Amino acid sequence: MSNKQTFILAAFSAAAISLASCSSDDYNPIYLVEAETQTALEGNQLQISIFNNEGEKYLIRGGKGNYTVSITDKSIADFRYDGDTLTYLPVSAGTTESIIADRSGNSYQLSVNVGNPQSIFTVTGIDATVIGGELTQNQTQALQNEITQNSPVKIGGRFELTYADKELSSGDIKIYPEATGGYSVGIFEQSRKYNENTGAGQVCIKATMAGTSAQTYTFFVTYLQQKTYRFQEDVTNQYKGTYPALEEAYRIYELKVEQ
Repeated sequence: MSNKQTFILAAFSAAAISLASCSSDDYNPIYLVEAETQTALEGNQLQISIFNNEGEKYLIRGGKGNYTVSITDKSIADFRYDGDTLTYLPVSAGTTESIIADRSGNSYQLSVNVGNPQSIFTVTGIDATVIGGELTQNQTQALQNEITQNSPVKIGGRFELTYADKELSSGDIKIYPEATGGYSVGIFEQSRKYNENTGAGQVCIKATMAGTSAQTYTFFVTYLQQKTYRFQEDVTNQYKGTYPALEEAYRIYELKVEQ
């Protein structure tokens, strides 16, 4: 997809397309596939970044062909269809409906949602890395347990980032400590940091939470594989006083992308 979100990956299946389509007995239901990847759009929901000036490009499949396209509210989203590629373009934030039909009574209804891009990370695991040549084995194990047990976000909790600019460099963050319940809010900046020794680059997220304490977090982000990531939080200063021999300590969140 062309909305340039750094973290958001899409893996679609055509299996559920029929739920959003109506078709005659003689033709397969109408559905959409991404123009670039040829993967099918799942269901009838399309998210478009408000910053995506190029639009989302699809090819229409199924039905009898000779398609017509309409959209309910062109103040929210518009489209271009040249007989081959269908492009949905954002206009303003909101949700509208689009209908694709052919001449034989087949139709496909699509909900088009225009808004700021988001990255939603759900915690699937928590671990800790401790480095300190003078630490005993018992101290190392105790500190690892302490770091994981004191994690402000538990398994099932999540980080929700809503980007405020096209470059995906800043925005609002919500941190949910548990799978259900309340959340804390703040702002974040996202940048790319480079290792002085190796030159390797890594995405860095710096979050400042609202409230009198103004709690701050710094996460270094590692992409693992499709839809899975790792946040590494440096917690050395939090534990250095208790463990003087500590050199480095990190809390590690294993994450999957929900959206």
